[in-house]
Amino acid sequence: MKNLLKVVLVFALAAGLTACKKNVKDDANADLTAGTGTEMVLEETEVVTEVPAQEVALGVVHFALDKYTLSSDARKIVEANAQAIKSAASVANYTVTIEGNCDDRGTIAYNIALGQKRADEVKAYYVRMGIPAKNIQTVSYGEEKPVCYEATQSCWAQNRRADTLLKVN
Repeated sequence: MKNLLKVVLVFALAAGLTACKKNVKDDANADLTAGTGTEMVLEETEVVTEVPAQEVALGVVHFALDKYTLSSDARKIVEANAQAIKSAASVANYTVTIEGNCDDRGTIAYNIALGQKRADEVKAYYVRMGIPAKNIQTVSYGEEKPVCYEATQSCWAQNRRADTLLKVN
């Protein structure tokens, strides 16, 4: 998709420059000292059509306060996600990104570390489910990407999570 965008931008720029070119021979009043002999040559460019990568959010795993271990409900979600990942793997290249998140209680450093532990725990379970570790990356956002902004128990519980994103190429 980026290559296609680059090609479109190059053609747009070339068209703009070509439209601005002044033909000195056709204009008797032209200043012959400015811009004469300057010509732009466009080469044929092959346009390669790529199928853009698709990113799919899978089931969200939630955690208890100050915990990073998977509950039985969380393991069921990871198992269902693993099946979806295996299905995608059978037809395309893929990468999995696990984003660890926390509620806004605790220090920034503590929440970054806890978010990373949550992401790593989910990754380890995916690996036990047969997903190759080389296809999985983890990131911790700590408290930086909340889905709920209220200062309530139910809202904080929604923010204590690991999001799994499947990118199919």
